[in-house]
Amino acid sequence: MESARLKRSLTGIVLLALAALPLFEPHQFVLHMLSLVAISATAALGLQLLLGFSGQLSIGQAAFYGIGAYASGLLSAKLGMPFIVAFFAAGVIAAVVSLVMVPITRLTGAALAVATLGFSILVYLVLKNEEWLTGGSFGLMGIPRASLFGYVLAKPAYAYLLCVAVAAAVYLSLLRLQRSRFGRAINAIRQNEDAARACGVKVTLLKSQCFVIAAFVAGLAGSLYAHQVRYLAPTDFTFWKSVEILIMVVIGGMGSLFGAVLGAAVVVLVPEVLREVGDYRMLIFGAILMVVMLFGEGGIAGFLEQCLRPFSKPRA
Repeated sequence: MESARLKRSLTGIVLLALAALPLFEPHQFVLHMLSLVAISATAALGLQLLLGFSGQLSIGQAAFYGIGAYASGLLSAKLGMPFIVAFFAAGVIAAVVSLVMVPITRLTGAALAVATLGFSILVYLVLKNEEWLTGGSFGLMGIPRASLFGYVLAKPAYAYLLCVAVAAAVYLSLLRLQRSRFGRAINAIRQNEDAARACGVKVTLLKSQCFVIAAFVAGLAGSLYAHQVRYLAPTDFTFWKSVEILIMVVIGGMGSLFGAVLGAAVVVLVPEVLREVGDYRMLIFGAILMVVMLFGEGGIAGFLEQCLRPFSKPRA
């Protein structure tokens, strides 16, 4: 109980600190990078539902991320739809496309990973070759800035707050989902699928629902990315983007929502901080990832929990 209360307190402090950051008027580049952290954290939270909660190894999140980005960009740039409509439409479109993945939810382990990888490659090829729709290799340009209630979020601080607000809403929604009956059921599937099926749990249905929810969240993250950078290229959504999102979840800590956020911050910010060392930055970044993985499956979140455990013990 004390540990859970401490986690909630820390989460609240972090959210307040992020919300108050624009008051200190940081550099625009700092706000841009932190916006990308919030967007990446949103995508990582969706994958955490699949991998950390239900135990489904997916290497196809970049596909839904890209679908959401291009859908939002096309709806707003070509059809002139308001941002809020394009934003939710991006999530819905990604979720509807994910229904194609329902038959492969019967697969497990490496077979499931390869199947999702194949789907990711197919989506990338569509984004690259269908020039009439996506702009092909030239990319999609002219995407407007995000706007709310007719007010364009031209200042980086406003765009940053929007990204943080969406990430926080997704975090709190998945936290509530994790503690629900649905969350307990998919946790049972992760621990032992056969035993869960024997207890009457509808394994295939629940795994399919996890795919749809994760795709919806990835679509929302893609929409934020499109209106943040305002230019989309197929190379932004390759197989390596899926691997990047997977790394965020693993090093942050599988099964931990807060860990997914920490993993996103590490993957996005550390290479940028190491840019001054030139060609050695990725070598150092790889070494950092190896050291982090020495913490075990708990990742950064597990390591922090061990450090905070002495402060969460109830008094005698």
